[in-house]
Amino acid sequence: MTGFGRGNATHALGAVTVELKSVNNRFLKISMRLPDLFNELETELEARIRSKLNRGSVYCNVQFERKQRGTSYALNEQLIRDWMPKLNKLADELKQAPPTLPDVLAMPGVVLEESEKLELDDALKQALRDALELALGGMLEMRANEGEALQKDMGARVELVAGYSKQVDVHAPKVVEEYRDKLKARMENLLKDSGVKLEPADIIKEVAFFADRCDITEETTRLAHHCEQFSKVMSGKGEVGRRLDFIAQEMLRETNTIASKANDAELATIAVNMKSEIEKIKEQVQNLE
Repeated sequence: MTGFGRGNATHALGAVTVELKSVNNRFLKISMRLPDLFNELETELEARIRSKLNRGSVYCNVQFERKQRGTSYALNEQLIRDWMPKLNKLADELKQAPPTLPDVLAMPGVVLEESEKLELDDALKQALRDALELALGGMLEMRANEGEALQKDMGARVELVAGYSKQVDVHAPKVVEEYRDKLKARMENLLKDSGVKLEPADIIKEVAFFADRCDITEETTRLAHHCEQFSKVMSGKGEVGRRLDFIAQEMLRETNTIASKANDAELATIAVNMKSEIEKIKEQVQNLE
């Protein structure tokens, strides 16, 4: 499922911002991007994210904006002592005015900037953890809202599949009856001028063989059970994505068997409709926890 969350926390030296973004993935994959200052906490942050998620590609971006920079300057005296005699000699040879002190101070490397070195103290670590929790909360809320929408969509599709299964149960016996009537009419037409009498036992035997070959009672019974199980698991709590994925696969298996046994155009059409809905369910299930 997709989701986004942002968390901010303040520290004496600045502000920590954590952004989390997740997109669909059958498995859990986490990518971290954070300043060198927080490198030692990367494993801890990833473990915290994994404790809350089971699926998805998650991108975690950590930023630290300093409130103020403590900066001092140092004078490179040795460089000045080395270059002043050389510069004065060169100026005399070129009959130019000797360099002044401001000229020398403007030279690269003469005045050195020394920035205050940051240290990852306990307060800064806690600020990062607090920002992560806020970001996780926002992302999980967005994912939960999407999950509710997916649940409604899949629930409606499962009901459609269950309805199609009932249509198959109603229509399947008619297929055998139509086959019997067509077979009887065809045989009577073939034997009409032959003087051979059509024995009812022959018709019954052939119809029984046909009925056994295209019987889909077991498949529709199991399919109805899978639909019930799917709805039950989906309304439960905890991790349900992989269980629903398995049930949807079994639903598709039964539907494929029904389609292979369908010796009737109407049954074949119903089977195609069921397969279409189940494929959509399987696609959505990949996004659930």
